[in-house]
Amino acid sequence: VRKYYDKASYFSGVRHFWVAENNSDIVAALNRISKKNNAKCISTYDFSTLYTMIPHDKLIEVLFDIIDFVFDDGDRAFISVTESGANWVKGKRKVHRMLDKDKVKDMVRHLITNSYFQVGSTLFRQIIGIPIGSDPAPFLANLFLFYFESKWIRNTKKGEYGRTRKFGNVFRFLDDLIAINDGGEFEKSYGEIYPQELSLKKENISDQHATFLDLDITISNSIFDHKLFDKRDAYTFSIVRFPFESSNIPRKMFYSTIGAEVLRICRATSKYYDFISSSSTFGKRMINQGAYNNSTRAVLNKMINRHSVEFSKFGFNKEQVINNLVSHLS
Repeated sequence: VRKYYDKASYFSGVRHFWVAENNSDIVAALNRISKKNNAKCISTYDFSTLYTMIPHDKLIEVLFDIIDFVFDDGDRAFISVTESGANWVKGKRKVHRMLDKDKVKDMVRHLITNSYFQVGSTLFRQIIGIPIGSDPAPFLANLFLFYFESKWIRNTKKGEYGRTRKFGNVFRFLDDLIAINDGGEFEKSYGEIYPQELSLKKENISDQHATFLDLDITISNSIFDHKLFDKRDAYTFSIVRFPFESSNIPRKMFYSTIGAEVLRICRATSKYYDFISSSSTFGKRMINQGAYNNSTRAVLNKMINRHSVEFSKFGFNKEQVINNLVSHLS
């Protein structure tokens, strides 16, 4: 589905597929707009009843329609399932488990309508909503919402092409959605897009500032400034986060965590000052949990060597970045 609509968007100029798997697509859009000094507005939304209120009959109907769509190709007659994964194939193969369109539909229906929960001595079967905690739950939710989003875009662009173009920077991560530089169009339109069973509410108050996933985004001088956001930082009590050096894990794994987190902060941050601030807060936590400066310096050196292009946006060389980081840990 993603591959098809990525190609369709390339030719039509209208985005049908809004699903984001992490913050990378959002950061790329923010940076692309900021390079043109064209940051205007931002808004975020949340589905408060996504998992709990989707009717099973409507969910099954939507998924069956999507299954018909993806099997509608001569090269995708079967899904071949092996120990190493699953692939599309044209014809049956004796050595593999083969799933045709009807078999996939049977499996999907079974997963949705046969979720049981035991409370004390009483057994319940879920009759409405996506079974939270089951492996396919996020995929079912994403596909369900995508169906109505893409359907609305297809129908609307026929008569209001310019309107649908405003949704070029709308992204959704499961039940959280962000609209960037849409001129307020999504807020006017979401009632037309989603079924009445779903309740969507706006999260941010000002269209100049919002938090989304692990990003804190502010518009300043027509540029999107973004940095790492973690609501746990505002807690009035201490919580256990990240491993301790004394934990029963390999020492290398402990220090790899430091490199990985500093890289995550780099990717989420547009300004060097904010990067140093967030990294220093994290680094001090790791020092308190047993990290040594020399070992930390070594892992940062190795990580920045591998990802030098991403750190180059700050305008400092590797030695300057490492020295600044380590100096803030003492």
